[in-house]
Amino acid sequence: MSDPAGLVCPICAGSLATGPDAWTCAACDRRWKREHDSANLRASDSIEEKDPWPWTATVAEQAIAQLRTGASWKSVFERALLALDDERADHLMLLAREARGAWLVFLSNTSGTALCIGNACSGAAVALARAGCSVVLLDRSALRLELGLAQVRAMAGAEAAGVCVDDSAQKSRLPFADKTFDVVLQEHGLPQARTPWSFPWTELARVARGELVFSANNRLGYKRSAGRRGDFRVPSPLAFVVGALAPARGERTLGGYRAAMARAGLRESHAFALYPHLSDFTHIVGLDRKGPRLMIGPKERRNRAKILGARLGLFPWLTPSFGFIARAPGAQGVNYGERTVLDGVLDELALRTGEPRPKIEFVHATRGNTTLVMTRVAGARPEDHRGRWVVHVPLSAQQALQLSQHHGRLQLVRSRFPGVAVPDALFHGTVAGLSISCERRLAGLTAPQYTGDQVLAARLFADAARDFSTLTTRPAREFDAADFERLIASRFELVARFAAVESTIAHLRELCAKLRDSLIGAKFPLVLQHADLRSKHVQVRPDGSVIGYLDWGSSELDDLPFFDVLHLVAHERKHEAQLSAAQAWRVVRERTDLRSHEARALDDYCERLELDDRVRRAIEAMYPVLVAAMAERNWDYSRPRWLWRQFDV
Repeated sequence: MSDPAGLVCPICAGSLATGPDAWTCAACDRRWKREHDSANLRASDSIEEKDPWPWTATVAEQAIAQLRTGASWKSVFERALLALDDERADHLMLLAREARGAWLVFLSNTSGTALCIGNACSGAAVALARAGCSVVLLDRSALRLELGLAQVRAMAGAEAAGVCVDDSAQKSRLPFADKTFDVVLQEHGLPQARTPWSFPWTELARVARGELVFSANNRLGYKRSAGRRGDFRVPSPLAFVVGALAPARGERTLGGYRAAMARAGLRESHAFALYPHLSDFTHIVGLDRKGPRLMIGPKERRNRAKILGARLGLFPWLTPSFGFIARAPGAQGVNYGERTVLDGVLDELALRTGEPRPKIEFVHATRGNTTLVMTRVAGARPEDHRGRWVVHVPLSAQQALQLSQHHGRLQLVRSRFPGVAVPDALFHGTVAGLSISCERRLAGLTAPQYTGDQVLAARLFADAARDFSTLTTRPAREFDAADFERLIASRFELVARFAAVESTIAHLRELCAKLRDSLIGAKFPLVLQHADLRSKHVQVRPDGSVIGYLDWGSSELDDLPFFDVLHLVAHERKHEAQLSAAQAWRVVRERTDLRSHEARALDDYCERLELDDRVRRAIEAMYPVLVAAMAERNWDYSRPRWLWRQFDV
């Protein structure tokens, strides 16, 4: 086995030796494999879907010991992620996402008590607590329960109660009186199945006085989550048939779940597809006539099999997973199942804006832990934009901060830079007990819907280069030592603090010193930096011309030029060609593989702001640091070895 160019194990920093398809650490004997011909490493043993507990006992015990000495949840969680192998860490981050509770806008009430049955570390409990529920966590592990209570306390700013049910206890009865809870959430356990969190349907119905929320896999689902973000597995035909005929954990079809709930006296209010999968979903799709609908973009329309299946009504049969909100027997008092919290939000927004009350069209659970609702007025003419809204409901404290900044930045751009198109900010505040930000919904589609169309990309890049070159906030002048410390050295310090790999930290130290020598004294302007300009944040027409730029929550005033357009080009190349972040960076840094329209946009931006090649080369060199610093400033917690894993730095 040969040495793989000095790579080290991200767990113990031991040297790695390589074979035909994997690296092995000589010190801890962990195996890692390559992806996309880059030096990104991941553990070769996958986390099985049936394992709902990514913490190891040792890591969990260490985390609890740290919490008991007063350590912050953020620091404890970050240490835990570093101590776990990559697949367990990725699984844990999926579990902790507050967007697991994005469906809460369809509840009838978020101001009462909520019982969360399942893994106590689920981010859904945090989302419910932030929405106003008094949360009670029920788990069979004291370790999980203590961690879950700490997570709710830190991430929701609320105290939760905890109930530990020992494995040896009778599983058929919940330890609560009848009609105790306004919301009962059952995750990670099918009633009557042999799983750690299983209780009978009748018990769930008994303790609920309002609504039951239940999520489960579809017996006929055509794919499953592998426990890593965006990683889904399609079973072989034989495995699909076996799972459909003899489901391992008691999974049912849509009709089967409805029948089981009905037998327990639960009256269904809403049925959703949590798509692509309940462990990692971005679409909340109504399976009743009420909506919301599934968004089908231009690329999806090319898949004739999917379109035919949708037209034949197969989506409710084959979708991988479901979410249900059912009314408890005898539920009274707040129109359970008749009006939702989201209905109240839309009613109030219509009054505040003076616009017609719209209908819900699409609902998304974003990667950034927000419920995003798109609306329109049924039958309205295309030129009538009233009631065409995008409503953001932040599910985490960090997202609440970012949405507040986003709202303010929309107002700033529209007033100070009217030539740069952004949505009209309509409302920001509290409605129906929820933190809300509402803006005008733009026409067109986000640019990823057209990824791969080079003519369209050329127009998109050209428009972005022109528009972002106008966002100057400080005229060109010498970049001095104070500027360097504020805009560059501080970023390097932040990223190095969380880099967690010694070779990465050494590289950052060396690069920062080189940039200090090359940039201090250079003359260039500062700009309003979007800081996260990717194609998903650009709304375009079918010809690629820009309608508007979205999501300004990470933006920075008086910051470095060129990065935004560089990031847009690099990220679109990564997305379009299925490259790693390291490979996309290499394309823009070395310039040899740039397509003509990519090069034209980057050159045009630099010419408009008169950036010399020294400045451009410096920003290209520190591109990964600028991306990582933006992330570290806006994440709830640092992702383990992120710079090393993403950029091979």
